[in-house]
Amino acid sequence: MAASLMMIFGMWMGALIPQTSGPISDNPFLRGIGQYVQFYKPYDALTVLFLVSKNTLTASLAFLLAPVLLVVPAGILLLNGFMVGMVGSALTNQISLVVAVAALAPHGIFELPALVFACAGGLRFGLAAIRKAISVWEHKPYSMGQAFMWAWRLYIISAMMLLAAAIMETYVTPFVVGYFP
Repeated sequence: MAASLMMIFGMWMGALIPQTSGPISDNPFLRGIGQYVQFYKPYDALTVLFLVSKNTLTASLAFLLAPVLLVVPAGILLLNGFMVGMVGSALTNQISLVVAVAALAPHGIFELPALVFACAGGLRFGLAAIRKAISVWEHKPYSMGQAFMWAWRLYIISAMMLLAAAIMETYVTPFVVGYFP
């Protein structure tokens, strides 16, 4: 629940960002992702590999770094939500709500829940690690095995959903928005 709320809050913040009157690519918040655009080629299997790698790395960081820094999964959720809100708002303002939904929904229905699952698993794993550290300090028994297995299942589900999202983003999203090479 907390992970979903963080994603939604990020979307809301992204939607509130003032829009530029020029192309979306002129938005200063999007300049950082410009380096990745060169690897996105619709209808190309290597794009699927790139997207799965990039998004699985993000999910892995959320999962693996949570025991050390709970802020990592929270930051990933807020940042990804922010980007979705900002891009969706910009597309809606510059073109139409229909285009915004067409551009974001086909892969977003897999990618956003996948990131929420991975981050929720990371938060669960991170909190269990903190509880374990406290229990060691207090000389009380605490096993984090059950929390880890629950979190690991969420991570595996997330990875499968990220593969589906990458396929959708490479082959379906360009088709839906009318891009034909």
